[in-house]
Amino acid sequence: MQNRCRMKVHGTPFNLTEGAALLSLIGRLTGYTPRWFTYFIGDAHVYENHLDMLNEQMTREPYPMPKLVISDRVPEFAKTGVYQPEWLELIEPSDFSLEGYQHHPAMTAPMAV
Repeated sequence: MQNRCRMKVHGTPFNLTEGAALLSLIGRLTGYTPRWFTYFIGDAHVYENHLDMLNEQMTREPYPMPKLVISDRVPEFAKTGVYQPEWLELIEPSDFSLEGYQHHPAMTAPMAV
């Protein structure tokens, strides 16, 4: 995945998550096992009014990685042997869940102006 421009605070966590979920979904539908998710940012930047929050975030101890679970409703090529690309348009947010997800207290970043 490549982003032309990205604010570290606001968009990156969501874009990374969406890209990884899409890669996992395509792997399930095609029978391939995703191995890497590469994320390029052309112009990564941080605004001055986000520095305190980012410094706090970098001191936090990471939790173990959760596991992405895709609903049994979504066909799995490895089990069915049938490629069903129409599922890329039928997928719902409720078809994804995370097992073992833990998080630190929320932080809010002010809008940079």
